[in-house]
Amino acid sequence: MKRVVRRTLKITGTSIIVLLVGFVIWFLSGEGVKEPHDITWGVSFFPKQAQELGLDWRTVYIALLDDMKVKRLRLAVPWNDVSKDRGVYDFSDIHWMLTEADKRSATVTLNVGRKLMRWPECHDPEWIYGTSHEEFDELVLEFLEDTINNLKHHQNIVMWQVENEPVFPFGECYGALPSKDLFKREVALVRSLDERPVATTDSGELASWLAVSGEVDRLGISLYRVTDNPFWGRFYYPLRPGFYQKKESFVKAIHSNLQDVFLSELQLEPWTLIPLSMTPLAEQFESMNFSRTQANVEFAKRTGFGEIYLWGVEWWYWLKREHRDARFWNFGKSLMQEPQSSILE
Repeated sequence: MKRVVRRTLKITGTSIIVLLVGFVIWFLSGEGVKEPHDITWGVSFFPKQAQELGLDWRTVYIALLDDMKVKRLRLAVPWNDVSKDRGVYDFSDIHWMLTEADKRSATVTLNVGRKLMRWPECHDPEWIYGTSHEEFDELVLEFLEDTINNLKHHQNIVMWQVENEPVFPFGECYGALPSKDLFKREVALVRSLDERPVATTDSGELASWLAVSGEVDRLGISLYRVTDNPFWGRFYYPLRPGFYQKKESFVKAIHSNLQDVFLSELQLEPWTLIPLSMTPLAEQFESMNFSRTQANVEFAKRTGFGEIYLWGVEWWYWLKREHRDARFWNFGKSLMQEPQSSILE
């Protein structure tokens, strides 16, 4: 009898393991949509990234609007740029970008708060160093309130993106990463100041999307196909487009308030361990070349997301100007000419 019980338990345990392995394989795989629908293409733009490549950021920005014909932008308001001293703000650069976009009927998703797109993630001003944790949270909220009140008259802002991957453990931040409690307070504050939709973002590959998606109207996720790490080197993600579709269905089933998921950061520039400006071009192309750029875009189309922001346009402009390689830039232009859907218009 004991032998039969042990054999039954062994079979049951094996069956559970087989089922779990099968579920993981199913969840990570799937080729996604066969016929991608119309996609709203946009770009993420960060002036400091252009400057680090030796470019005049305003020239790059105007080229995006006038040459590439971008109609959807994701911009950010870095704290250390607009507030050199406590309580003193200079939003002139972001006002200029919003105004120039509006002249060309381009709309903007505006990334606000402390932890924003681009390294080091937390764009903390030096004057906050030494403040206590409690005081620091209040300073973040104070900055966020001043940001919304200074910029909300720009009607071409169609969505506030509060923080960027707020609780995902990545980046260099004074003290600690933003807490979930602070993030919830930030979202509540933005909602009290303006009625436009609120979004945030999360890692497409390394997060569940559940931690922050319950607080917002829309969730942006990143999509990376290759990364580099000083410990284990270059890593190629083995995921398929269906993985992102299944995660979207799962998170929307858990959080019924979530309207949709969009692709806020599609990797189309090299991932390097030192600044791009210091990385040899041949090494850059080992991480991101033109064929991989095309493949990443086709991969993204099959995820089924209706709104996709390209990541790396500053690098594209640098390649065009410094190396007379306009393939990437012209590819972006062709995407902007594809039929667009009408999300948030």
